[in-house]
Amino acid sequence: MGTRTVYLENRQEELKSGLEILLSVHHFTLTEEKQNADICILAEPCEEETLKVKKDGKNCSVSFHEKAHFFRGVSLVLQNIEKESWDREEKVYFDSNGVMLDCSRNCVPTVNTIKKYIVHLAAFGMNRLYLYVEDTLEIEGYPYWGYLRGRFTKEEMKECDAFGKQFGVTLIPCIQTLAHLRSALKQPAFEKYRDIDDILLLEIPETEALLKALLDTVKECFSCGIVHLGMDEAEHLGRGRFLDKNGWQNPAAVMKRHLEWLTEECRNRELSPIIWSDMYLKFNFGSEGYYGLAEDAEPLNKENLSSETTLCYWDYYHEGVPFYEKYLNLHQKMGNPVVFAGGAWTWNGIAPGISKAVRTTLDALRACQNKGIRDVFCTAWMDNSAETPLETLLPTLALFGEFGFSALPDKDWVAERFAFVLKRKWEQYCLLDAFDNRKYKKEELEQTLDLTEYNKDCENPSKIIFYEDNFMGIASESCCEEEMQKQYEMLKDKLSKIVEEKSGEAEDRELFKYYKILAELLSKKANINKRIRKVYQADDKEKLRDFRQELLRIGELAENLRIQRQKLWMEEYKPFGYELLDIRFAGVSARARSEAARLKDFTDGKLEQIEELEAELLPCRVSNLWDRMISAGNMKGTRLKSVCSIIEIYFKVTLNFHKNKDIITAYRDLRRSI
Repeated sequence: MGTRTVYLENRQEELKSGLEILLSVHHFTLTEEKQNADICILAEPCEEETLKVKKDGKNCSVSFHEKAHFFRGVSLVLQNIEKESWDREEKVYFDSNGVMLDCSRNCVPTVNTIKKYIVHLAAFGMNRLYLYVEDTLEIEGYPYWGYLRGRFTKEEMKECDAFGKQFGVTLIPCIQTLAHLRSALKQPAFEKYRDIDDILLLEIPETEALLKALLDTVKECFSCGIVHLGMDEAEHLGRGRFLDKNGWQNPAAVMKRHLEWLTEECRNRELSPIIWSDMYLKFNFGSEGYYGLAEDAEPLNKENLSSETTLCYWDYYHEGVPFYEKYLNLHQKMGNPVVFAGGAWTWNGIAPGISKAVRTTLDALRACQNKGIRDVFCTAWMDNSAETPLETLLPTLALFGEFGFSALPDKDWVAERFAFVLKRKWEQYCLLDAFDNRKYKKEELEQTLDLTEYNKDCENPSKIIFYEDNFMGIASESCCEEEMQKQYEMLKDKLSKIVEEKSGEAEDRELFKYYKILAELLSKKANINKRIRKVYQADDKEKLRDFRQELLRIGELAENLRIQRQKLWMEEYKPFGYELLDIRFAGVSARARSEAARLKDFTDGKLEQIEELEAELLPCRVSNLWDRMISAGNMKGTRLKSVCSIIEIYFKVTLNFHKNKDIITAYRDLRRSI
């Protein structure tokens, strides 16, 4: 079928450029000749918070509340283009609905990637794209800010901002003005800016100058008039060099002063601030934990927070609508505007947590609708260096999109929209959940959104098995590897069929090639530690020679996986940051080959024993961090500064720390010594 034509009636100047781009995705083109057009679309802005789409032959109308909704309407028209007549009316549930791309955890999307996601968002009627940039946004006069990290130039951000305007998609910068600046602060040039850990040293001219320059850049590059200031997870605020300079001060008071200063700086630049809510919620409710508050809890220091500041309640962990409603209530008690941030579970390992993302999204967005929360977005964090390809966020993006126009989206409808807008198959992406979900039921993910057997505990066996040592797997006693081995064999077969599939456009085939290789690798690597040890203990050298070949195959597959991951990375991101995955994946390959050589030396009689296989393995749970999976050795050096924080807390609580000069002196000496 050749390219078909569309004629746009009304609002030409406002909608034309974006419409041309959206149409091209679906092999349509815009024409100025109404008479010969295949489709005529009448654009009708309306005051009502509804989207109305009607098709009668070649004549179509789209009645829309705001610009992004128009593009959803056009997408619906094209999706139903073969129907002679068709209509749909949808309620708009959210004033703003979007996605946040992590541009800081060693992955910076290309401009083309950002543009691609803007088009995706518009097709779903979503109107915000948040860009999380810790130190990956250029600041004049600070050459080490984002040094060798692929930072965005001002020109790139302005280009993306302008592109979003064509579709009614607002780009919002998410910066950090307090903590989460480990990558920047590890540079010697920024040592003087560091309090402790990844936290800025506050109330010094250097830090204030840096943050002013950052806000100036935000103002210059983004037209939205909104800035997300971050300010989350600053658990050790005031316990490092700030303590040395000022003595112990209540962290809540320190944060209050800092936020007041930031608010004034935002006001001077006509910027509306948003912050992650965890620290302020804890301070104002007198709680040590973010998620442990009682339903009837009341804020103790409500005056600490400026009413100009929007609180961003982030939560992608819990099940049940009542929990989210409770926490939305607690946020609303603060008296500030509230925005909700859910998550796509792209950060848990090498594979996405699809079922966890679906379950938490369903409950959270129902709660938002019930509590009148009008602003939501989905986070696509890339913790631990973007091991999971960005593309795996698409199911959750689609679910957020359809929730914007439905009280509870129907699974079949979501799948249809997913297939049309993204040219992908919902059920194939759901299959990826089986990498980490031990209770995976393919039929359940395909047939319903109301999941029961989902990855509730956010387990990530695929990552553990992939990285752990074949001789000394420190988690092998705790990871149900034998069970998962069979699941990975199933996955390998199913993913092979997807890769070989020739029907449709299959834009995502490269993604499934990657996961097919991973499934085969994991099917061989799972439980290999126990299998090798059993044969070794039986002194069966012939079978050990077979295991040598198996290890060599694991090394080969790991190298193939590295090559395919590189291909996917370069399609989505700038090259900066990929070096970490290069090193990790190559390490898996090299280690397998090294162990194969150890087996050969043993079977050839060059070694009397293999000491690694002689060592007893004990049950051990590990975190989802790469460096804690590959070895019992210490990859990051000393953690004594965290110990210092614990000592400080003890002194503060038991010995009136801030009033005892001798204790303060001893503590400072300890910190300086490490």
